[in-house]
Amino acid sequence: MRIPIRYLVIPALALAACSSDKHRSYADEAAAPTADKNADQYVAAADSTNFSGDIASLTAASRKRVRAADVRCRVTDVFHAATRMEQVVSAVQGVVVESTMKNEYAGQYDLPYSSDSLKRMQLYTPTANLTLRVPVASLDSVVTILTSMAVLIDYRTKTDQDYTLSYLANALKNKHAGQHTAKVVADKKTTTLDVAKYEDQQEETKVDRSISNLKILDDVAYATFTVELFQSQAASTETVINPRAVSRAGFGTEVRTAVVDGANLLRDLFLFFIQIWPLVIMGILGWWGYRRYRRMSVK
Repeated sequence: MRIPIRYLVIPALALAACSSDKHRSYADEAAAPTADKNADQYVAAADSTNFSGDIASLTAASRKRVRAADVRCRVTDVFHAATRMEQVVSAVQGVVVESTMKNEYAGQYDLPYSSDSLKRMQLYTPTANLTLRVPVASLDSVVTILTSMAVLIDYRTKTDQDYTLSYLANALKNKHAGQHTAKVVADKKTTTLDVAKYEDQQEETKVDRSISNLKILDDVAYATFTVELFQSQAASTETVINPRAVSRAGFGTEVRTAVVDGANLLRDLFLFFIQIWPLVIMGILGWWGYRRYRRMSVK
């Protein structure tokens, strides 16, 4: 007796689905401990107080030295130089944190060009600002590549700061706090809520120290390189319509308009004098009275 194939396919699909779900759940369960383990490793690295015996040397590998560089220079082409720097940083496994290019306008001038058009000229200076994170071993090479493209170096600054003591202080404080974890008990002056707040503050302070040390480790591995690029002032010219010439009426229309405007002005003056007739009469009477007074005083 032959068994229909559909009776074999359906159970096989069901078993495959169950197996897939089981593998997925196993993968999720395995990923969670791995993430927790990585976090514990980061915290352990941040709280580590192990330093080699060569820490007495300023150039010891155990020291937490943070390097940085800052350059401002003039280049022939800002866009080309900025793009080149981004490519170089990516090639050495660095990160372009920020890259901004813009034009700083110095002025705009409209010059006569023809009877109905103007020559518009804009003066501008292309600039670029970059913030780069470079592996510390490649910092000098990247700075050298930039300065080789520069026409004029306005300034160049390199810094090398030692954060060993700050790192060690944070690690020792966290280690000391871990060794003295006596439980605070509420008494008549403090409540359970006060105790909980105090313990939370202590834990937050410890976390902040660990994060600060992780930031130091990150800065030790990757140097910060800030770049400001600019080039010589350039001019952009274009031919535009002269709005005054295009919108001006013909000569006959302007003559007719001038005659009408003159007539309107004369009418306005006539109406103005009519409007101030009381003042005119008072002025005439005052003048007549003054003349009569002068004649009587002479006699």
